[in-house]
Amino acid sequence: AEHELNASTFAARVTAATLSDMYSAVVSAIGTLKGPLHGGANEGVIKNLLEIGKVENVEAWTMQALAQKKKIMGFGHPV
Repeated sequence: AEHELNASTFAARVTAATLSDMYSAVVSAIGTLKGPLHGGANEGVIKNLLEIGKVENVEAWTMQALAQKKKIMGFGHPV
């Protein structure tokens, strides 16, 4: 997939543009993915899935989350 200028791709490109080695560019990208607003956002999805537990709970969990104005990861979020 083409990720154009997302945070980790941008970080890797900037590092590579300094004529640093490939390993440093990859480390830079991985470090950026660690942040909660980029790669770390997936942790929220896992938390939601663990809360839901079983397929039978999806509708009730979703209705409760909407009523509480809880953020549902994957909708309006960079996952």
